[in-house]
Order: sequence, then C-alpha cells, then structure tokens
Amino acid sequence: MKHIDINEASRYQIWRSAVLIAIPFALQVLLQSLLGMADILMVGTLGTLAIAAVGLAAKLHFLLLIIMSGISTASSVLIAQYIGAKKRQECLDTFVVSLLVGIVLMIPLAFAFGFGGATWVAWINPDPEVVALTAGYLSVTAPVLILTLIVVVFEGALRAQGNANVPLIFSAISAAINVALNYIFIFGHFGFPAMGVLGAAWATLLARFLHLVLLLLWVYLSKNTFAIKWRNFVHAFDANKFSGFVLFALPLVLNYAFWGLGNTLYHILAGFAGTEVLSVLGVMAPFEIGFLSLFAGIANASAVMIGQALGADKHDYAWYLHKLFDRITLVLVALLSVSLWLSIDFLIEAMGDFEEPLYESISTAFMVSCSLMWLRSVNMVRIVGVLRAGGDNTFCLICDTTVMWLIGLPIFFLVIWFTQLPLVFVYALLFLEELVKFVPVYLRIGKKYWMQNLAR
Repeated sequence: MKHIDINEASRYQIWRSAVLIAIPFALQVLLQSLLGMADILMVGTLGTLAIAAVGLAAKLHFLLLIIMSGISTASSVLIAQYIGAKKRQECLDTFVVSLLVGIVLMIPLAFAFGFGGATWVAWINPDPEVVALTAGYLSVTAPVLILTLIVVVFEGALRAQGNANVPLIFSAISAAINVALNYIFIFGHFGFPAMGVLGAAWATLLARFLHLVLLLLWVYLSKNTFAIKWRNFVHAFDANKFSGFVLFALPLVLNYAFWGLGNTLYHILAGFAGTEVLSVLGVMAPFEIGFLSLFAGIANASAVMIGQALGADKHDYAWYLHKLFDRITLVLVALLSVSLWLSIDFLIEAMGDFEEPLYESISTAFMVSCSLMWLRSVNMVRIVGVLRAGGDNTFCLICDTTVMWLIGLPIFFLVIWFTQLPLVFVYALLFLEELVKFVPVYLRIGKKYWMQNLAR
C-alpha cells in the first residue's frame, strides 16, 4: 500500500479541485430542477389537464433518470479509480461497457414509452384525457431515454476526470434551447402551429438531441480520452467485463430506484395530510433543491477526488480528504442554516401574501429545515462522496432501503392516516431517515471498509 505525506500535498490544489468539481455540478443539478419547473409553468396556461399530463410524464422520466444516474455513478466511480491508477485502457473499457449496458436497458423502456403508453399509463391515472395527453407526450419523448443515457454516462466520465465545467455549459445551452423551443412549439410562434403538450414534448426531444450532438462534438474535437472508436467497443466486448460491471452497478441502480420510488410515495402520502401540507412542501421545494444542489456538488467532488486517491493506493490521502469534506460540509451547512433562519420572515413575505395560518406553517417548516438539514447534507456527502467512492455499494443499498422502506415510510404512513399531529411533526418526519442513518454511516466510515482499490 502506498502512503502519501499529507504535508506535501498542495492545499491550494486540493481546494481548487474541489471547487472546480463541486460548484459546476451543483449549478447543473439546480439548472435541471429549474428546467423541470419551467416546463410545468409554460404549459400551465393550457389548463389543469396539460399540467397533470406533463407533470406525470416528467415524474416517469425522472424515475428512469434516477436509474441512469445509478449506471453513470457506477461507471464514474470505477473510472475515477482507474484514473488514479493511471490505467487508461480500463477507463475506456468501463466507459464503453456502461454505455452498452445502459442502452440495452433503455431500449425496451423506450419502446414502452413509444408504443404502449395509452395502455399502461391508464394503470396509474384514471382520467382518460390525462392518459391520452401523457401517452402522446411519452410517444414523442421515447428516444429521449436513450439520448439522455448517453449524455449522463459521458458527463459522469468527464466529471471523473475532474472536468465538471463542460457538462454544466452544455446543460445550460440545452436548457436555454428547451425553453425557447417550448415557447415556439407550445404556443405557436414563428410560423409553427400551437401544439400544446405535444409541443413541449418535441421541444424536449430536440433540445436533448442537440445537447448530445454538442457534447460529442466537444469530446471528439478536443480529442478527449473518451472520444471512443469502434476498436474500443471490440476491446470492451467481453463477458467478464460486462458481468463485473453489472455486479458492481446493480446495488447502485437498485439503491437509486428504491429511493426514487420511496420519494414519490412520500409525496403521495403527504397529499392525504391535506392541502396545507402540500402547500408548505411546494413553498419549501425550491429552497431544499438549492440547498441540496450545493451539497450534491460537494459529494460529487469528494467522490471523484477520493476515488482517484484510492485508485492510486493513497489511503492516508483518501482519509484526509474525507475529513476535509466533512469539515467543509459542517461549516457550510451551519452558515447557510443560520442565514436562512435569520431571513425567514423576509423570504416568506417576498414569496407572496400568505394568510396567517399558512404563514405560520411555512415559518415553522423553515425552522425545522434549518435545524435538521445538516443531517441530510452530512449523510449525502458521507454516503455519495465517501462510501460509494470506495465501492461500498451493498452497504449503501441496505442502509438506504431498510431505513426508508422499513422505518421512514411506515411511520410516515401511520402518522398521516391515524393521527392528527401538527404540521411541524409531519414535516419533521421527512428527516427521520437521516437521523436513523447517521450513526450507522458514521460507524461504517470509521471501519474503513470503503478503502478499496477497485482498479487492481
């Protein structure tokens, strides 16, 4: 095992690397969330049926995006370690295999979106008009699944190299194109007919296609490592490589899928708690998204840098990075939480003229969030940025799914259906999982099982 003298490491270079990965990734996550909100707002003028259809289609796309993210995360963890070990061919093999595995997985789902929507969408929504609009949207955007899979895997590989700026730039361009095309196709401008919901679908498809084209042009014109050629597919086409990647990625994909389904179920259950709870969650959503986008960026920077350190057998350096990112997270979340708490009244008044009972409920929710958001942020950085960086995927799967499906969701269901607890307790229950996971995750990191060189 190689060791590194931390005193020889450039503190400036460490901070520079962390910032150059964390900030662009955080901005990209925030941008994607805002784009989803923009789609809903732009079809909002078409009526409640259009909103319901686009919202339902967006949720279905989001659930599959979570699965794609599991494949991309598995790929980027391995690539980061191979980069640390200076094994270029293994980087390319992993990248190609992850692309092929993802495409094979997405093809049948794309067919289900494209040709079977009218049948199976009716299983999850009883309104025939919403079903028809949703099925039409999905039939147009079916190719988006494959396009997005390719984009997501390329972006994960680039971030594993430490290049988070390029994914951010092309995501921003794609988002701008999407909004512009929404304006043209939904409402009918510049000679195009007003297509309504189908216009939003065509805008999404064309924007994602142009996103992929621009990304590929940059990769190949810049002669990036991942400018793959046919011979790379031939070299990677090996049963052992495919099975090895699938076994490594499967816990991650399942983890992401169970999380996505559980998160959706939380929101469904919250709807049964009453309009006030849904209103509070709607108001809090933008702030929570912004908050967690930052810490998702920090977690991603931690995963890349720790992964590269482990791949190079620099275990002492990996541990140093874990402690550094822990401190960064705690300091930032404390500063942000205190600042948000002091700004509660100003923020609520800036958002609108709420009636007194709702105003008090939103204010209370802000206080709960400021008090408990540190749990969610620290757990995110430790799980995503440390444990997964070392390939401890099975523990993460067991911890996340057990806590969510056996503790968090059942207790939330019981409280919603069988009690009349005040909103403050209902909202605080959304953080129960993070409290339960905190100690097991802390202990797991301390045992250092995650310190694995996956590049050997």
